[in-house]
Amino acid sequence: MFLPENIDLANSENYNLSIRLAPNGFSFCINSPNDPSVFYFQETSIGTKLSYLESIKKFVFDLGIFSNNFNKSSVFVVSKNYTLVPDQFFDQNLTRELFNFNFHAAEGIILDDISLNHEFHIVYNIDEEVHSFLLRHLSYPTLHHHSTLLIYAFENLERGCSEKECFIDFHDEYMTVVCFANNKLLTANTFAETNTFNISYFVMGIWNKLGFDQNTDKLYLSGNIESQNKVEGELKGMIRNIESVELSPITTLTEEQKQKVPTDLIATLCV
Repeated sequence: MFLPENIDLANSENYNLSIRLAPNGFSFCINSPNDPSVFYFQETSIGTKLSYLESIKKFVFDLGIFSNNFNKSSVFVVSKNYTLVPDQFFDQNLTRELFNFNFHAAEGIILDDISLNHEFHIVYNIDEEVHSFLLRHLSYPTLHHHSTLLIYAFENLERGCSEKECFIDFHDEYMTVVCFANNKLLTANTFAETNTFNISYFVMGIWNKLGFDQNTDKLYLSGNIESQNKVEGELKGMIRNIESVELSPITTLTEEQKQKVPTDLIATLCV
C-alpha cells in the first residue's frame, strides 16, 4: 500500500494507529505523537457482497499493516446504540443490564469506555466475532466508542460563553448531538437521519425539551459540510447563534483532510 515518505513502518513503534469501524465503512489513520507533519488517512466503504465481518477481515489482510507494534493502536466503534452512565452509578459487572435498560435483547459484546474526565462511562455493544477478530489481529488494541473523544473535544473547545450549547456532528448518515449547560454535559445521543427537514424539526424538539433559548444559546455544527449547510439554512430563521466547529489538532492537516476526516478521528489528534 502507498504511505507517505515520512512514515516508515519498519519503525512502527513511532506511530499511533486509529481504526474507525462505521456501519457502512472502514477507515484508519496513522500519525506520529512527536511529529505534527506525519499523518495518513484512508477510508473504504463496505458493500453488500461480503458480510460486515468478512469485509473487515479483507481490509485487514489486504493492507497487512495492522498487526505491527504501534506506539498505540485504537479502535473506534461508530454506532447509535450506547448509553451514558455517571461514574458513581457504574458497575462493571452490570454493563449488560445497564445497556439493556435502553436497548433490549442486545446482541454481541457489551463494552464500556470511560470519559477522559472520568465523570461517566459510555456503554455500547459490538459484534462478538468482529471484536474477537480485532483482538487477535491487532497489537494490544484499545476499543472506544466514537462519542467518547467527540464529547471531550466539544466540552474543551475554546468558544464564547453561553449558558447552554448544542453541538451536532454529521457523519455516516448519522447525527451525534451533544448538549451542555454551563459546560456540564446534559445529553449525548446519535441518531440515524439524513432528511434536512426532519433534522431541523428534531433539533428544535431537543431545544424545546431542554429549555434552550433560541436568541441567546448556541448551536454548533461539524462534520459533513453539505449537511451542515443545509441544516443551517433551515434553522437560521429560528436559532440566532449558529456556528461551524473546527477542531485544532496537534497534527497538521490539509484543508482537504479537515473536510474528509471524520470529526471523531480529528478529536483523537487533539488530545
